[in-house]
Amino acid sequence: MSKVLILADLHLDLWMQKNRNPFDDLELEHAELLIIAGDLANKPKIRWRPALQLIGQHVDLDRVHIIPGNHDYYDFRLDGDDRLADLAHEAGAHLAQKRVITHERTRFLCVTLWTDFALGPGSVAEKSSRSDWVMNDYRYIRVAGSGYRKARPADTIAKHHEHLDWLRGQLATPFDGETVVVTHHAPHPAALPPGAPLPWCYASDLTALIEEYQPEKWLFGHTHHAAEFQVGRTQLKNVSVGYPK
Repeated sequence: MSKVLILADLHLDLWMQKNRNPFDDLELEHAELLIIAGDLANKPKIRWRPALQLIGQHVDLDRVHIIPGNHDYYDFRLDGDDRLADLAHEAGAHLAQKRVITHERTRFLCVTLWTDFALGPGSVAEKSSRSDWVMNDYRYIRVAGSGYRKARPADTIAKHHEHLDWLRGQLATPFDGETVVVTHHAPHPAALPPGAPLPWCYASDLTALIEEYQPEKWLFGHTHHAAEFQVGRTQLKNVSVGYPK
């Protein structure tokens, strides 16, 4: 029987700092496919290789596909996906940014997603200004194509629209089988805990897209909040592992 494992928010650098292994209770060796839905480790140029070496103790790295999360761009570049692909390849794994993975009769549509800053009260400009001050993404992520400056909310919003356009195009492409969307950021406000601060940094409301195309499943991370719910015929579920406690 096919076994596909999808996990988000591994933060393996933090687990390794505590000499702990989040895979001790998981049977990774039986996975035919492992998709990491973002946040493998901060500082990818330094920490991805040891993180992937740890994963490689449990599963063949050729079966491992990484969707970058926001933390995977820390001390790195928002426009650096080509280099992330090289880092994954050098370790024996694969980058899965804007990529379709087909396994048996299921296609996995993989993309980071980011958010549109539309959730919550206030204008996009107001929420962008607030987030620019308090969200670590805009402190630790750089953009190289514009003079190597700090990333701004406008940059990640632009990425969201780029990723959403790609995803919409894939969903509109007929497929004879099951469709599973895998993103780092959440596609629906029901993914958030009550009273979540800065909700616009964690989720967008893509209800219309979900209802139009009705993929069988949509799996996501980023929120570190257990959530499972239905939108039309689509099952949505958070697959975060989370920080070591």
